[in-house]
Amino acid sequence: MTRAVLFDFGGTLYDYGLLEPGDREAIVALARALGIDADEDAVRSAHRKGIRVTFERYLPEPSYLHRHFFLDGVRAMAGAYGCEVPEEAFDRYRAHQWELQKRDFVLRPGVPETLKQLRNRGLTLGIVSNIDRDQLDHMMGLAGIASRFDFLLTSEEAGSCKPDRRIFEQALALAGCSAAEALFVGDSLAQDIAGARRMGLRSALLWHRADREPPRTQYPPDHVIRRIPDVLELL
Repeated sequence: MTRAVLFDFGGTLYDYGLLEPGDREAIVALARALGIDADEDAVRSAHRKGIRVTFERYLPEPSYLHRHFFLDGVRAMAGAYGCEVPEEAFDRYRAHQWELQKRDFVLRPGVPETLKQLRNRGLTLGIVSNIDRDQLDHMMGLAGIASRFDFLLTSEEAGSCKPDRRIFEQALALAGCSAAEALFVGDSLAQDIAGARRMGLRSALLWHRADREPPRTQYPPDHVIRRIPDVLELL
């Protein structure tokens, strides 16, 4: 019997793609403030590459602050142009980025309704997110759904980042159930699904690409869903 449903947040309950216009605007503004006059597409490409390289470097680490992750990604972008990024410049960039997110943020279709139905069924609901607390508070303020959950657990508070097992152990303790009694819903094979499967949680991968199926991995999801309301059919 499933007693708890645990959700990843970013990419799962909202689409990162909808925030991309503001994220691109903010990174170009930072580049200009640093004196980088390269073409906007080149700046964005350098930032994507910097984030990708940083992600691969951080993934094996059991714990890290996402402020440091994002700062290193920005510094990798600036380094491609021979520039440095002081922390105060990064703070201005993040403030600008978060202000633009207020304009662009939208939950995925069916999220509030699905959470309401899950609560009506008596299930414990939790957020388990690789994010720092200040950023989760900011995003939850935009989403307006914090009250739907019994707990919100960040990797900063857990001292552990998915797929490390400790954040899942803490989530299960907060949910008051065993791994066999929980369903984990996320969009990342490498972090959400691999971590949940290694801990013995049943897992559901949110896969929204229509052009191909999820790649095969060592830890495949138990279920693949296309929409958040599909979770209701798994219980």
